[in-house]
Amino acid sequence: MTKFLALIAACAGPLFLCLPAVSQTPAVAYSRQELIQLADQMHEQMKSSPNAAAGLFEKRLDSSTILAFRTKDGSAELHQQFADVFVVLRGSATLITAGAITSPVTTTPGEIRGTGIQQGARRDLKEGDIVHISAATPHQLLLPPGGTFTYFVVKIPLK
Repeated sequence: MTKFLALIAACAGPLFLCLPAVSQTPAVAYSRQELIQLADQMHEQMKSSPNAAAGLFEKRLDSSTILAFRTKDGSAELHQQFADVFVVLRGSATLITAGAITSPVTTTPGEIRGTGIQQGARRDLKEGDIVHISAATPHQLLLPPGGTFTYFVVKIPLK
């Protein structure tokens, strides 16, 4: 994460001048409208999916980005080796961070899930908001009744 932030700080000029230092793969760009259209397709697929009861449909766009469409609250979670950056595309939710995960279970190495968060800080999210969640920080999204939430997620590995 420190290298990522140092790279951003070093990029005082146009971003393309810094890209070769990060990766030699071609850039991929998504417009907000393209992501919304993809999320709408995911919503339609969700209606006929046996996984619809989970209330979350995700599409991995590449190795570090995910488009997520949510119709229900998320479980509490903590990623020990990844930070998350959310860009809210549509809808609203309450983000709870920090505190303690209730009924924690390690689902895979470095990934902990639970039923909720006690003593966490709450923040209301809306379209256009950007959130950075540091690695090892408990977090959970809660939706308003009948609401939906569409967000773009960037997973940033710790080095």
